[in-house]
Amino acid sequence: MRTILWIIAVLACTSASQAEYVETMQENGKQWNLQKDFGLVDNNAKSNQSELLQKAIDDVSAKGGGRLIMPKGTYKFAGVFLNSNVHLLIEKDTVIKPYWPKGTKAGIFTLSTKSMDKGHIENVSIRGMGGSFIVDYSDRERDPNEGCRAINCRQVKNFLLSDILIKDSWTKYCSVNFTPSKADDAREWEVFRPTDGLVKNLKSTDSSSGYGLLQMHAGDTIHFENLWTSGGGVCFRLETGGGGENGGIDNITAKNIYCENGLSAVLMGPHKSQNGMVVIDGVTANSCATGVTMGPGFVEKRNLDNPNYKPGRFADGSTVKNVHVIFGTNAPISLKGIGNVPKEYLDDLRWGKTGNNRLRGPSMYVVKDLTGDSWTPVIKNVTSEGFKYNDGIVVGKKEPRANYREILKGYPVLGEIPENHRSVSSSEQVSGKAMDTKKKSEKKKKK
Repeated sequence: MRTILWIIAVLACTSASQAEYVETMQENGKQWNLQKDFGLVDNNAKSNQSELLQKAIDDVSAKGGGRLIMPKGTYKFAGVFLNSNVHLLIEKDTVIKPYWPKGTKAGIFTLSTKSMDKGHIENVSIRGMGGSFIVDYSDRERDPNEGCRAINCRQVKNFLLSDILIKDSWTKYCSVNFTPSKADDAREWEVFRPTDGLVKNLKSTDSSSGYGLLQMHAGDTIHFENLWTSGGGVCFRLETGGGGENGGIDNITAKNIYCENGLSAVLMGPHKSQNGMVVIDGVTANSCATGVTMGPGFVEKRNLDNPNYKPGRFADGSTVKNVHVIFGTNAPISLKGIGNVPKEYLDDLRWGKTGNNRLRGPSMYVVKDLTGDSWTPVIKNVTSEGFKYNDGIVVGKKEPRANYREILKGYPVLGEIPENHRSVSSSEQVSGKAMDTKKKSEKKKKK
């Protein structure tokens, strides 16, 4: 019996390692220049040239595809859909800014059909030419009612993303997203989620601690390599609950994931999705709250009556290996999770710009396993530096919200927390200040 299980595990890992993009861009094939052939203007992003870029992409696709070259410059785009057989090559150090009116949500590139109906695009890529190009919205002030996605992948097959640097400013949403179609019959389609892809050499800076570089809600047979983020969020976020009934990932491999001063290098949380195999090899976290976080499967309260949902999981044999975590003191720490910080580090806490209610403080965990009995991750070869507490793999349950006012009473950082960030948690309803606030609001209602 053990021999049979071992063979199944080997076959599963072998299958996962075969995820790859097949190159269709011909070295000496047809190519067009966006400036010379279509009139793109390098005007320091003073005008929105999305319509021009969209027409160029559609024209190249209609002619059988080829390379579409964007010369170095600074441009503004939003709502651009890639089309089949088009390879968008963006010259190194080119800067792309989103067309993003105040009070709205924006997306720059989408790898999918323009319609949400049945259909897909294939054999496409967006890649830096000669090095990374830059997507820059670092000058945007965070507004919780706004958000920007640099790239969203949906109904696409055989695709490549490479050599991209995203400069965020703790805004809402992950920079690169993988989502499914939400059509009721989507699972009957040939392609309803990103399929057969390669994503490599992606970096982001200053992403919100509640989001990060890359988020997977759905995807099939995709390899990720050399992902890097610094400043706030999660580098490789496999939190698959947002895909609805068509969410879920399968046959996902990743190599060389790096995060510094962020929430976590890798986060795996199935929510209600029934996921297939995931194999991640090579994770480094430096001054992050947690090196690797494994979350449980569960069904949200609003979906408990849906018979199609049950607590999610990742396939048996899903693995994270070769993990190295370095202790630091610039990790984002949530107010509700302040109870996890050892008392001797409370003096070192400070309010930091992270995108939501978070302080900056010490790394707290090397690997945090909260899966319970919902699924069983394989975690191998974990090393660390500098940890006095919570070294190695910590298995436990999600902690209750902490009363940060009581914990931080007498510490300088309490006075640094802006008034508009001082939310009252359920555990604080018994504290004097919280009760006073509650009584005042009740009096106002009576008036």
